[in-house]
Amino acid sequence: MNTKLLLILWAVLGVLLLALVLPHPTGPAKAPEAPGMQVAAGRFALEQAGVRLLDESYTLFARSGGGYVLLSQGEIHVPGQTVKLSQETEYDRDYAPSSYDLAVETKDARQSIAARSDRSGFTMEARAGLVHQSNTIKDAHEIALLDNNVVSHYAVVLLALHAGALEEAFTAAVPQLLVGLPAKVEEPEKVQFRSGDVVLEGTATRVRIGDTTIVLVERGGRLVGLVNEAQATVGYDVDVLPKGLTLVKAEEAVRQEPKAGIESEVAFPSGTLTLAGTLTLPASGRRPFPAVLLIHGSGPVDRDENAPGLKTDIFRQLAEALAAAGVASLRFDKRGVGESDGATAPTSRADLLDDVRAALDALRAQPEVDGARIVLIGHSEGAYLAPIVAAADPRTAGLVLLSGAARSLGEITRWQVETLLRLQGASDEQVRAALAQEDEYLAFVRGSEGEWADYSYEELKHAMPWLTEQAASTLTATPLSLSWLREHYADDPRAWLRQVSAPVLVINGEKDLQVPSSEAEGIRAALAEGKNPEVTVRILADLNHFLRRHPGEPSLMYRHLDEPVDSRVLDAVTAWLKRHVVD
Repeated sequence: MNTKLLLILWAVLGVLLLALVLPHPTGPAKAPEAPGMQVAAGRFALEQAGVRLLDESYTLFARSGGGYVLLSQGEIHVPGQTVKLSQETEYDRDYAPSSYDLAVETKDARQSIAARSDRSGFTMEARAGLVHQSNTIKDAHEIALLDNNVVSHYAVVLLALHAGALEEAFTAAVPQLLVGLPAKVEEPEKVQFRSGDVVLEGTATRVRIGDTTIVLVERGGRLVGLVNEAQATVGYDVDVLPKGLTLVKAEEAVRQEPKAGIESEVAFPSGTLTLAGTLTLPASGRRPFPAVLLIHGSGPVDRDENAPGLKTDIFRQLAEALAAAGVASLRFDKRGVGESDGATAPTSRADLLDDVRAALDALRAQPEVDGARIVLIGHSEGAYLAPIVAAADPRTAGLVLLSGAARSLGEITRWQVETLLRLQGASDEQVRAALAQEDEYLAFVRGSEGEWADYSYEELKHAMPWLTEQAASTLTATPLSLSWLREHYADDPRAWLRQVSAPVLVINGEKDLQVPSSEAEGIRAALAEGKNPEVTVRILADLNHFLRRHPGEPSLMYRHLDEPVDSRVLDAVTAWLKRHVVD
């Protein structure tokens, strides 16, 4: 398996951990009567925003000499391909894992994951071609095996908890990601859920794995559902709930209104499209208000900066904090998302810039807003777009750039490849080979014309000889258009920053693995070259790309999204706005 496909595969598989949950003990379980006896069996499906991600069938047997053997077969559904899984796990009498083997197969590649328990601890290793990584969990109080690709592990943990063999606080070992995470089961509560038109009652337990809160749904002492609202993922036993599972509480929840603001729906034109958004005004204060236009990060995100399967809620929380500080705001659904017209797949960066300018015009047209005191707040890709708009619009009162970069997107993605491989323990030779592949990819995008659909697999492989058919399918299935990539890779953000004369606040996080925190100083340097004296830079410790506090090692496993946006970010933004645009 080449390195780029390995990264793609792990990125796809890695999201599943956030979808799975741990059970809560509800009572003792009867021990098996004889070796070879079937202890448990079932079929689970895992969906994300209504799209099937995983199917797994499993059986748990009692084995000779005591203990258990878990066997399962599964399929992960990735755009353009199917990833087949086959696993075998052995447990002792108390359901503690002693060995684990998982084979991951695509059409032309194979990856193996294994784990063993011995005196040195619980050792996990992953192999893909020449790439081999390992990690050992040492001195853990209790370990439960919870690989993110194997739902059936949770059925075994349920048995362990029912038998009193596992405490409510333990370590979750995730061999496919080579990590051990602290886990804790909280007290259960009654819940209603639907399967089709049938409403059922059961028990829901909030469980924390690392810093992620997830929900277990249990009925009649049996695990029937696995829910992570932040990731929009739902797992369910298809034999018990053939029509899926929907928590009634989650389905009927009403969008939280900002406590300090008054919201209204707005619609505005952008070319031939109509875009929809939310205008939030302070509940009190002198009108017209200073205001902020919130500019999204990349991908198909809505006005709150949520994407299918990824709920960040950044812009809703910012809008609430801004209203409390006396600042109005407009946030809107991207074209093709939510209530806005259009489609996401063909959207170029030029289209997004047109939409931002249209939203800015719509905000200035609001009678409650002071058009001379409007600040642009851009997050991630939005921090690329905001300076372009401000450079051509001298009426812009200021910029706030969150998780932004001074270098081009191509340079940033190259940094990402090297950084992630180094964290995975790759050798210098492997890093050089991966960067050579990345350079070929970047060269193809920069020299391309049209969109992904205009290129055959043979044409792509000619430009990138290492590309497999499965990797090509994954590459072209991205929601980011080829024109979007080409325009970003060809641009130099520093050229736009040098033209910005309005005051600027820059906030980057030290734990950001998508944009290095050093980019903040690069932004400052570009602004200084343009003779802009009004620049404030904040680099916050333990802050990740999605503006959450992230203690521990940097990671792309965003286990903190159930926590609010870091208060340091909200405080810094509102304090800066009060100094520059609030009376």
